[in-house]
Amino acid sequence: MPICFLRLLIASLMWTATPGETTLLKHIDGKINSITSDQLQNLYLIKNDVLEKYDANGKFLFSFSLSTLGPIDFVDAGDPMKPLVFYKTFASFMILDNTLTPSGDPVALEQYGLEQVNLACTSYDKGYWCYNPANMELLHLNAEDLVQNKTTGNISQVLGLAIHPNYLTEQNNRVFLNDPDLGILVFDIYGAYYKTIPIKALSRFQISGDEVIYYANKMIRTYNFKTLMDGSLSVPDTTASAVRVEKGRLFILNEKGVDIYSAK
Repeated sequence: MPICFLRLLIASLMWTATPGETTLLKHIDGKINSITSDQLQNLYLIKNDVLEKYDANGKFLFSFSLSTLGPIDFVDAGDPMKPLVFYKTFASFMILDNTLTPSGDPVALEQYGLEQVNLACTSYDKGYWCYNPANMELLHLNAEDLVQNKTTGNISQVLGLAIHPNYLTEQNNRVFLNDPDLGILVFDIYGAYYKTIPIKALSRFQISGDEVIYYANKMIRTYNFKTLMDGSLSVPDTTASAVRVEKGRLFILNEKGVDIYSAK
């Protein structure tokens, strides 16, 4: 099978074969709720209502906080120039710039009849995807006036099953909606259901090309949803609770903070 760039990257992170293949660059100490990263190897730390941004070597860059909206539930850094910060408590999100400065006022989705939205992410066309549990549907909102211009319809009716998703992302002209009991539901950019990737019990994952990369059972795992081939790789920290992989970098979240490794 063709070896995709992501699989080559993961192979480059192997430290068990030859000492020195990876180097611990930095430990960032503290109580951290979750992490994410972007294609520029920047790291984002979520600490309740505070978002912090670090560069690939662990140098602190910027921070952002808006305590009036409560804790941050999710950050979508798919576009490093316009990260989205989502607040589930108030069904609201903020769009920031690359210095974590707000690009405008908070977007309160209840003003658009979407007060129950519990997931949101950015879209390739500068719009947004939201999941509305009231109707069990994905909605696409355009960027200009947040008008709903695409919908999946009731996904439960399409599948014949109730769904309880916990994660949403768009990559490579596909929308991925994760249900830990069912797997990763895949839709096209128009909202048409495509398939279900049979990986269960996930809370987060990454997409690169046709590969899913995720952390489970103390291993970094990959699954190609076209060839159905999978693979796995051990990590240097058995206490890790989350992992992110970017070009030449491995970010590991544990109880003490985040460790940043370089891959040689």
